[in-house]
Amino acid sequence: MVGCRSLLTVLVTLAAVVKSQQCYGVDGSLLDKSYTPCNPSAKNSGCCASGDICLSNGLCMGTQGASIGVIFSRGCTDSTGKDVACPQQCSGGSSNSNSASTTAAWQLETCDSGEYCCRAANSTKSCCNNPTAPRVTSPLSATLQIPAPASTPAADSPDQEPASSSPRPTLPITSNCQEEKTHTAIVGAILGGLLGGIILGLIIAVRWMYKRERRQRRLKEHYETQMSKTNAYRKALEETVGSARPSLSLEQVVSKS
Repeated sequence: MVGCRSLLTVLVTLAAVVKSQQCYGVDGSLLDKSYTPCNPSAKNSGCCASGDICLSNGLCMGTQGASIGVIFSRGCTDSTGKDVACPQQCSGGSSNSNSASTTAAWQLETCDSGEYCCRAANSTKSCCNNPTAPRVTSPLSATLQIPAPASTPAADSPDQEPASSSPRPTLPITSNCQEEKTHTAIVGAILGGLLGGIILGLIIAVRWMYKRERRQRRLKEHYETQMSKTNAYRKALEETVGSARPSLSLEQVVSKS
C-alpha cells in the first residue's frame, strides 16, 4: 500500500510539472511544443517561440527572417494571462483589432508618435492608424533572459547535485537604437558619396563645356580675322591692278600671269 501511495504521489507530481510547462496563447488557447516557457523553474512564466529571445517583461524578440528585432507577445504558462510573469502590454485586447476572430499572439508595432500598437502576430497591416488597436504608451523596459533547461525528475543518485535556487543571470537588452544609428550612418555615407559624385560630375561637365565653348569662340574669331585680312588683301590687289590696267579685270590679270 505504501508503494502504491508513493507511486501515486510521484505521478501527481509529474502531472503538475508537465502542466506547469504548458504554454497558452494570449487568448487562452493551448500552444504546441514549439513554444516553451522562458523560466521553467518558476510557477508561471512568459512563453516564446523556438529561436526567440525571452525578455524579462514576458515579451519575446524574434531572431529569424523578417521577424529579426520584432517584439511579440506570445503567451504564458498561465492560461488566464493574469499572472505578473505574463506579458501585460496588450492586455484587454484578446480579439484581433482588424477582425472579430481571436488571436493567439500579438506583435508590437512602433508608430511615428513613439507609442506601440498591438496587431496580430501574423498580420502585415499597420495598426498605428487603427483607433481600436491596443496601445502601449510606456517605454518597453526589459532585460534579456537566459533560458535554463527544464529540470526532469530523476532517481536519487549520490552523484546528483542539488538544483540551485538562485535566480538566472540577466543581460541588459541591446537597444535597436545603436543598430538604427549605424544603419543611418551607412545610408548617410552612401547618399553623401552619391551626391558628391553627382556634384563632381556636374563640375567636370560644366568645365568641359566652358573650355569647348571658349575654344570654338577663339576659332571663330581667328577665322573671322583671317577672312577679314583676306578680303582686305583682295580689295587692295584689285585696286592696284585696276589703277595700273583699267581695261583688264583682276581675273584676266591673274590668268595672264
